[in-house]
Amino acid sequence: MSDSDRPSVSPEVIAEIIESAPDRVRRRLDRTPDAAGDWKWVFQDEAWSVEAGNETVTLAGQHLASVEQLSCSCLLTPNCFHIAACLTSLEVALVDQVEEPEHEEALESDAAETETVQPELSDEQKKAVARYRGALIQILEAGVANAGVFLQSQLLRAVHQCRAAGLHLIAATGVRILSGITEFRKRAPEQDSQQLAQDLAVALEVAHHLQEDQSVSEFWIGTSRRTQHSVKPRKLQGLLAEPVMTRSGYAGAAVLFLGGDDQFYSVGEVRPGDEQLARDAYRGGVQMGPLIQPAQKLARSSYLGTDLTASREGRLGRGTRVKIIEQGESSWQSPEFQHRFQRPLIDQWNAVYGKAALPAEERPAGWDLVFLTGTVLGASGPVLLLELADNRAVIELAIENDHPALCFRENLRMLSCAPGLTLNLVGRLSLQSPMRVFPLAIAQAEPAAADEQESRPRLDLPAEFQGRCFLGFDELQSRHLVHALPTECVLGQLRSEGEQDRLSVLRRRWVALMVGGLSSQRKTNQAFHANDFSLLKKQGFETAAALLDHYPTIAATGGLNVADLFLASAVYLKQCQLEQARGLAVQYLEAGHVG
Repeated sequence: MSDSDRPSVSPEVIAEIIESAPDRVRRRLDRTPDAAGDWKWVFQDEAWSVEAGNETVTLAGQHLASVEQLSCSCLLTPNCFHIAACLTSLEVALVDQVEEPEHEEALESDAAETETVQPELSDEQKKAVARYRGALIQILEAGVANAGVFLQSQLLRAVHQCRAAGLHLIAATGVRILSGITEFRKRAPEQDSQQLAQDLAVALEVAHHLQEDQSVSEFWIGTSRRTQHSVKPRKLQGLLAEPVMTRSGYAGAAVLFLGGDDQFYSVGEVRPGDEQLARDAYRGGVQMGPLIQPAQKLARSSYLGTDLTASREGRLGRGTRVKIIEQGESSWQSPEFQHRFQRPLIDQWNAVYGKAALPAEERPAGWDLVFLTGTVLGASGPVLLLELADNRAVIELAIENDHPALCFRENLRMLSCAPGLTLNLVGRLSLQSPMRVFPLAIAQAEPAAADEQESRPRLDLPAEFQGRCFLGFDELQSRHLVHALPTECVLGQLRSEGEQDRLSVLRRRWVALMVGGLSSQRKTNQAFHANDFSLLKKQGFETAAALLDHYPTIAATGGLNVADLFLASAVYLKQCQLEQARGLAVQYLEAGHVG
């Protein structure tokens, strides 16, 4: 049984157990944070039984929301190491954020477009934010490498208090931070220090707006459930289906539509589980209004809808008033899709980078998609090279999710056997490497001229594919590639891995502060610091140099400055990275062929 099948736990329950546990129990848990990973977990009669050596822990239910659901055969129950180890190995969940209402009420469209503001926070909310920010400062001062269960319990308490006060965005961000700290301290393969640093920065940014803004916008407060509002796309044309497999143990499939209002909309079926759930959703059923159809059909069909609702990010609602009628197959040859493929590349790249600067929750569905037409050149290391039709610039097609249960890698390998194949392609742009795209779906572009059809590779997809291949789910066979080579066409390296990160010295110090806390800054070598400071100044990064100059003294200036410096560095690094990547992309695209 996988970890994703295990129960979830509320933050206040873990905090209560950790805070009431004896010091020796907390020290033992800090030394062995993954102790429960080797224990035997069995689910039977609506309860979990965990064999913890000579003792047995019982967890009643699939979500642990009270201490009464916990028991252990040892004498210290419930304040024992066995229960604490089990709880800290589970996913922390805010239940009302993961459960979606069966019936959704639509807001009037004009009201939905008006952002509401709350003049000021209540006293309860102000106390919750102050406690939350204080917990983050404690973690930054100590460093996540030293953030044991006691410091984590302080943040858990703050998350619970924020959630109870209706501050949903900051509470959800706190859950992500706790998950990242757990992964880091367990040295889990999926741990990502950069992502954890970004999550901490987001939490500090939200706290800053809640504490400092005279009128707090609804966005910074957040909602426990997706707010639905009326939309009128009327016609929905299926674009593609892609697998969803998250680090937190969720899996499924998502379908993207292009609406008659030229906006993207999505539906999906995502639940806790493994890759089998993704395949089941693709070939099984995904709900869209009153319809339940396989994702592979939804993504290849057109629909007319009335009384449709959608969330801010374009996820279609499932309200009882929704009416949807199927209108036959969708086609990438339709004017609406062809308009996307003919859009200037620079305009597409600029649009993606423009939306990348928005908070993640504000980005609409399909915000990072690009529509390309190009010719396959062959494989270059782990990527497939595609020469764009309009300016002969060469981009790299890479794999974003390389899970062996998905078809991405094998499909790109098959395409590398067909140099000269001309494709329409929809993919997700890599923000860090702007000439790299993660392909999601392909179709044959304009048919080759009659005198070329005898020798030039082309797609011959089966009828059930309806003219397009979803690269995560549909497996390309050799018979689907006419005039392909018997083996892969392997080329030399197109370009270096990319422009060197000229802000790496600041980025390293930023991450080091999060990992090692104030003590990591006390040990800074003054000669190395002076060299890094001078390098940034010479390259014209005056602000980066000024930020870097604060790090050696941060240990002596107090905790509040730790948070301010960490957040200022994060905002600066993010904006510089996006702008540098955007400029690099424009340079490549304007230069044309860069082989």
